[in-house]
Amino acid sequence: MGNERGVTMIALSITIIVLSIIAGVSINLGLASNSSVVREVENETEMQREMIDEEQSKTENAIQKYEDEWGL
Repeated sequence: MGNERGVTMIALSITIIVLSIIAGVSINLGLASNSSVVREVENETEMQREMIDEEQSKTENAIQKYEDEWGL
């Protein structure tokens, strides 16, 4: 039985540790402050703010129009 082959606990532990390190580095690179993911979220947020401002302006203009028409 001393000549059996298979995955030892040490080999399995080393594999898990290496994969954890690789995953950690990958996640940090993906979420870094200069990453494309963060820039894309910032761009989308800015577009949404512009859309909200535009809709608010349209609403204010419509309200002003009706106030002027009805003499309020």
